[in-house]
Amino acid sequence: MSGKALNKQEMDSIDLAKFVFAFAVIHIHAGGGGGTVVHPILASIVNSFDSLAVPFFFIVAGYFFFNRIEKLENEAQKKEYAISYLLKTLKIYFVWSVVLLPSRLILSKSSMLGVLLKWFRTVFFIGDAQLWYLNALLVGLILILILKKLKINDTWIMLIGVVFFIAGIFVQKQLDVASVNGYAGFWKLYYMIWGKTIKNGVFMGMFYCMLGTLIQKIPQTKTGFICTISAFTLYVVGVYFQYEWRKLLLPVVSVLIVESVIMIPLHIGPLGKWFRSMSTLLFLCHYIFVRAFECFPTLTVCFPEGIHKFMFVGVSAFLLSALLVWAGNKNKRIRWLWQ
Repeated sequence: MSGKALNKQEMDSIDLAKFVFAFAVIHIHAGGGGGTVVHPILASIVNSFDSLAVPFFFIVAGYFFFNRIEKLENEAQKKEYAISYLLKTLKIYFVWSVVLLPSRLILSKSSMLGVLLKWFRTVFFIGDAQLWYLNALLVGLILILILKKLKINDTWIMLIGVVFFIAGIFVQKQLDVASVNGYAGFWKLYYMIWGKTIKNGVFMGMFYCMLGTLIQKIPQTKTGFICTISAFTLYVVGVYFQYEWRKLLLPVVSVLIVESVIMIPLHIGPLGKWFRSMSTLLFLCHYIFVRAFECFPTLTVCFPEGIHKFMFVGVSAFLLSALLVWAGNKNKRIRWLWQ
């Protein structure tokens, strides 16, 4: 699994890409699912790019996590780092889950106790809004660590991840059918726990985190860019025509995108760290402004669905993130919100 560490230029490329993909996530939640673009082909390109965002985050997180562990000298250090990373991620996950809780209280017609019980279930099993990614990341990494503890090698763990990923596609189709015909039996139980989605650590987190271990194993050649462009073009075609095979192509395109980003040398100095913090905060805070539209419907009059809503959420999240980064530079204790 181990590979050479990324150099400063490669790290800068990753940090800038994370910043760009953070806006892709915002577009998913505030852009009306491609509603910012009218032309169907252009909309397919935008939607295809947006769908790469979360896999990109998973793959990069998986790479850095396991690459760091592999470079530590003994088991005690590896265990200490893994626990530290998981606890830090859990802290960030819980803090921002609490940040989103007031909007749930405002929107719900249930009693406060009912809202809190549903919130606890959501936080434990799913993740509120975009925070499902952190929930899935935690579960995925823990599952991989358990399998490693059982002395299962990386190849078998990757295969297990592939099986769960493919099974997840089948599960999602069944959930879509059940959402129309009614949930019954196993699907009712699944819905009660995880809702009508496969966005969790079992079906997505473990698989995409393991894909991160492929980084640095894939040869970096000039033909890599051609492969990436070709695969992305094919994926756009799949999205445009809604072909089922596009779901299997997404992981391939995601890995190629990460590899291509690494191959682009950037020299942005201290801005790299700024982009890193901004991308994390943009991801974490933007849903505050998405929920604002649900809490205050008059905002929809001023900023209709599509480009106007996307611009409002994007700019608001950018300003809040920049303010927090600035405050964090003045007082390091504030950084616990995202570090």
